[in-house]
Amino acid sequence: MKFLLVLVLIPACVWADHEHGHHDMSYVVKSHDDLVTYRHFCAEKVHASAELVEQYKKWQYPDDAVTRCYMECVFEKFGFYDPEHGFDVHKVHVQLSGAGSTVDHNDETHQKIAHCAETHSKEADSCSRAYHAGMCFMNANLRLVQHSVQV
Repeated sequence: MKFLLVLVLIPACVWADHEHGHHDMSYVVKSHDDLVTYRHFCAEKVHASAELVEQYKKWQYPDDAVTRCYMECVFEKFGFYDPEHGFDVHKVHVQLSGAGSTVDHNDETHQKIAHCAETHSKEADSCSRAYHAGMCFMNANLRLVQHSVQV
């Protein structure tokens, strides 16, 4: 189950749009139960097959239309991705740090999140932006993300 939480949190971290200043410092860190609820909702919303859902549980996210929109949906439900504005890097960073943690938005983690979000901010559609930014962050920081969500 921790893997599922990490899955949702990692890509979310990638999509913060800190340049637009739409971050909200009152962001409430979401729980594992929230993640489970979001995963079920989003799998149904995008009509993900049982096979795809099983792949997601194993950290396997194929680059297909269903998976891209599934990831976008989960990030939206977490409250740190918006199709119009992209990711709120600050919220992603707070989520990864966990409830009650002090977050230094000038640290290396924040910069990595911002880099991935910015690198993919010009993709043609929202699902692709969310997916590719999330994969960027996961591929570059998987160990860090796994550690940061072990609550």
